[in-house]
Amino acid sequence: MQSHRNILCHTLIFTLLSGILTACGNAANTDITQTESAAAEPDETTAGVINWESSGLERVDYGGIDFTIFANKDSYDNTWHKLDVAELNGDSLNDAIFNRNRKIEELYNINISVIESSTFANDAKNSIAAGDNAYSLFFAQLTQLVPLSQEGMLTNFYDVNNLSLDNEWWDQNLIEGLTYRDSLYVLNGDVSPSADTRIFVILFNKDMCDELNLEYPYQYVLDGSWTVDRLNEYITNVNHDVNGDAVMDYDDRWGFFTEYGVSYMMFFAGGGKITEKTEDGGLRLAFNHEKGINMAQKAIDIALDASKTCMANPYVVENGNSWPAATAWFANGGALFRSTALEPVPRDIRTLEVNFGILPFPKMSDDQERYYSLPAVLCNVISIPVTADSDMAGLILEALCVESVGSVKPAFYDTLLNGKIVRDDDSKEMLDIIFDSKVYDIGLYANIMNFKVTFENMVKDKKSDVASLFASNYESAQAQLEKLCEQYDELLE
Repeated sequence: MQSHRNILCHTLIFTLLSGILTACGNAANTDITQTESAAAEPDETTAGVINWESSGLERVDYGGIDFTIFANKDSYDNTWHKLDVAELNGDSLNDAIFNRNRKIEELYNINISVIESSTFANDAKNSIAAGDNAYSLFFAQLTQLVPLSQEGMLTNFYDVNNLSLDNEWWDQNLIEGLTYRDSLYVLNGDVSPSADTRIFVILFNKDMCDELNLEYPYQYVLDGSWTVDRLNEYITNVNHDVNGDAVMDYDDRWGFFTEYGVSYMMFFAGGGKITEKTEDGGLRLAFNHEKGINMAQKAIDIALDASKTCMANPYVVENGNSWPAATAWFANGGALFRSTALEPVPRDIRTLEVNFGILPFPKMSDDQERYYSLPAVLCNVISIPVTADSDMAGLILEALCVESVGSVKPAFYDTLLNGKIVRDDDSKEMLDIIFDSKVYDIGLYANIMNFKVTFENMVKDKKSDVASLFASNYESAQAQLEKLCEQYDELLE
């Protein structure tokens, strides 16, 4: 696999030969005059700190050109989903992003800017079709970028000089999960916390645990025994008809407050897959076998168990399509557990009076090797358009990411740990487990079998026959996967 071509050697070679290259006038991009070419040198005062100075990256003068990032405009407009900000404002994450970018601008004599669009996918296609090289990077949702990669509009990261994909600041779970043979078209790492904030988690009400004489589940997570069966034990017998009207609704107390999508979230958390790697790095379908069917069935059964589980989606609709209203309902004692992306916690729940803890989604069984935490399909990742100068884009991207290790990443954790999200040391340990256990499946982002919506609709429509669902969709899913593989294979020729 090309990730093991030891791309780092490019950086070392550039460092050793930078003087020769400058003397000969052979710039990496013949349209750019490199007036300075030098390698970063570690500073003794910052020994052990990972940043640009410690990286050994080449320093290049790009002559003041624009480095423009074309980004999807996020509906919540949160700093977590931005690669640049306009000014310092005292927020630790905002200021870390601002200072990182200004530092890289100075080091490489570039002007970093971000253009956002609410019609990103169409605009990106039109830009590439026109041969426009205005954008150095794309920053958008996985479900927007993966289809662009299938159409040959994105650069293969394994062909990009100046990137060292084995480095710790890149998301190795993403690289492993979304590599097809020798190709990878999306990337993420410490440069952006978007995938971390939109990762699915389980919240629990600690005060309700105390009231019901239930142990906090943290130790089960650490022991590796936090499973769907364990969750089921917790939520059994929690339902209570608070107002005594003999009808269980949003005026009562529930064991599990969740949403239609919990079915596919639990499927992936249990090690389920839409696709899996073949021996030669290709892909095959992986869901239509006994283990996959049983995992999906178990997830559906919990979602549809009205004696324990309450769906948030109707409540959201009743309250003006407000997910913050659902968060408030949970915080006000509506349920013992709630499934959610992490993002609503700092956005909504931090202002509410609730003593809560954070857990990963449970394993499907005790013998499952590890936890799997699924980022939402809406999390933003990075691509390089085929019209960009990929060598320059790769160098700047590597510089931004390594500089983020000692600045943006700590600032993000500061945001988590100062009470906005985490309110106990146990939850911090849980977050470490969650962030380290990300799982990615290209079948989800390529929309094979319309997997996400299909599972959501099963719960919405109260249908439970997973085996029939998988069997009836297998042939069309196989055709979709074959087309995807053909597209990627053609790009590798």
